[in-house]
Amino acid sequence: MTAGTLPNLSAQDQQEIRPGPDKERTLHIAILLATRNGAAYLPEQLASYAAQSHADWSLRVGDDGSTDATRDQVAAFGRAHPDHRVALEEGPRAGAAANFLCLVERAAAETPGACLAFSDQDDVWLPEKSARAIDRLGQAGALEPGGPVAVHVCRTRLTDARLNPAGLSRLPPRGYDFGNALVQNVLGGNTIVLSPAAAALVARTVPAAREAGVAHHDWWVYLVVTGAGGLVLSDPEPGVLYRQHGDNLMGNHGGIRTRLKRLEQVSRGLHARWIDSNLAALDRVDTLLAPAARHLAARFRDARRRGPRALVEVLREGQIRRQTPNGDRLLHWQARTARL
Repeated sequence: MTAGTLPNLSAQDQQEIRPGPDKERTLHIAILLATRNGAAYLPEQLASYAAQSHADWSLRVGDDGSTDATRDQVAAFGRAHPDHRVALEEGPRAGAAANFLCLVERAAAETPGACLAFSDQDDVWLPEKSARAIDRLGQAGALEPGGPVAVHVCRTRLTDARLNPAGLSRLPPRGYDFGNALVQNVLGGNTIVLSPAAAALVARTVPAAREAGVAHHDWWVYLVVTGAGGLVLSDPEPGVLYRQHGDNLMGNHGGIRTRLKRLEQVSRGLHARWIDSNLAALDRVDTLLAPAARHLAARFRDARRRGPRALVEVLREGQIRRQTPNGDRLLHWQARTARL
């Protein structure tokens, strides 16, 4: 198989699953979908794009070597919706973060002026998700030429594998800022919609993020957007049915199983290694950060290098913190035990 071709698809489907006519890009949403063996749930997610009340969308799929019916399902969806551009591409096969970041880089270059929306393969979008994102971004002036860097996120309605409701995701009680982003990700990656300026900014950082081995695309977006002084627009209304099942990469931020998994990641030093990668990538793109963020990242990096006492002193200043007092206590414990 030659580089860039996809098995199980015709030559026509491999080229692209036919674009419709060009649309007005100011309100266009390019949906970015990372797939890998997602056939069990993918048809419902694809159908939910078609049911969006905001009809100006395209779909770009990065597939990381699926061996099930995923690619055939995407191809069939594209043929069923010829008025929308549906493109299926070979993913980097280096994990979900790399897949999404590559999609951002390509989409920002090929659809300038579009909003970019991240999508997981096993969720279902509620019909007003895209429209609400466009409305909130528009109110913030983020759809105008030269508009601010902004990211829209929304709550999710948690469900089981069969979409039976199981509650709502939690809102971050302390809001969104760069100091929090240095040590914690609270953006729901499966809800992210980037403004055109945010899409262009994040795309510029993709080579640095991939070179540093950034492990989480949504955490990276949180760092870059807040580090550049951008806006995080949070919608308290749910826009996504978020399946909780055994194959979730992470799961709901507030779930007990996920909390236990995160504690294990902290104790094994995995969380610290993720921060290593994030800081290495930020160092490569520090000219894109606001001066205050650049200074805070440098102080955090230097304190980690100097050791636990210096790190605890920086944390006591309160700029670098998690979302809850218990989270802060965990963070200080990580610092004292060289796990941060």
